[in-house]
Formats: sequence, C-alpha cells, structure tokens
Amino acid sequence: FVSSVSTNNYCAGKLGGEQLGKVLDGEGKVVLFRFKEGSASTGQRETGFLDAIKKFPHIHVIVDNRYSGTTAREAQSTALKMLNKLKHADGIFCSTEPSTLGMLLALKRNNLAGSKKLVGFDTSPGLMEGLRKGEIQALVVQNPKKMGHEAVKALVTKMKGETVPTVIDSGAALITQENLDTPEIQALLACFFAVFA
Repeated sequence: FVSSVSTNNYCAGKLGGEQLGKVLDGEGKVVLFRFKEGSASTGQRETGFLDAIKKFPHIHVIVDNRYSGTTAREAQSTALKMLNKLKHADGIFCSTEPSTLGMLLALKRNNLAGSKKLVGFDTSPGLMEGLRKGEIQALVVQNPKKMGHEAVKALVTKMKGETVPTVIDSGAALITQENLDTPEIQALLACFFAVFA
C-alpha cells in the first residue's frame, strides 16, 4: 500500500486512560474491558490505556483479561458474568462501541450506571444518551471525515508523483458533557450520525 490513514490507536487509548484517571481523581480500582483476542487496533488502544493508567500510582487495575465479544449483546452478557468485579470497581474503560454499549446496558440493568466512571470508545445514539445522562463520563471518538480527506489527499499527491508518508494519523477527540455541544464536537459527531440517519 502507498499509505495507511487511520487513528493512532495507542494514543487514543492513552487519551481514554488519562481521562479515566482524571475523573477518578487519581485513585480507585479499574476494569479494562477488552474487545477481541487478535484484534490489532483494539489491542493498541488497550495497551495505550494501561500505559496511561500506570501514571496514577493509586489506581489499581483489577481486571484486564476479559473480552467483550464483537456485539453489544455479547458484551452485555460478558459484563453481567463479571458483575462481582464490577461492583468493586470505581472505573471502567471499554475499547470499542459495542463493548461500551454492552457494558452500559449491564450497568443499567443492575442500577450501577452513573455510580461507576465509564470511559468508552466511538459513539452511537445509545452512547450519546448515556453521556448526556452522566452514565458515561467520556468517549474517545475517531475522525472519519479527516480519515477520508487525508486518504484522498495522499492519493492525489501520489498520483502527482510526489512522496506521501506511509502512516498518517487522522486523530481522535475526547467527548465529555462539558464539550459535547461545542461546534467542533458537533461537527465531528455529524459524521457518525449520518450513518444512523
């Protein structure tokens, strides 16, 4: 391939870990809810998260080996099976949209939504509702519009005979209740919600 235009998943995972550490005021027990064994992109997010959490000496990871599965239904089922651990956790990080939604549904079913600090990845109508209600503290969101723009730009540059970088980071943003209604975040979310329209 000429160039890979994508999210730097390690940095995006770090962003999630730093935010969870911040909302926990640097103390507590956390759960990493992984996605799927062998998934390179989510594995990088999870490594980034763990590296960020290490910077908080009073935060302890109590679960880091549970995989959600590929759908929200599978994720909810897995989360329900680890309910005892979740009850002892102060914070949770999920590395995909299905795992975040499944975790949120499991927490809601057990009246734990909002009492556990939840940081997830990507977005959907259900996750945005959870963010607005305070059941989710933050979402790390990719930038599909920039991904497409940078890919076309790289292609045109290559067709002109010029050199393009082999890796182009399209970036990620952190969405919280505080910045949710800013023009920048609303423009980013418009890319996602065009899919759900």
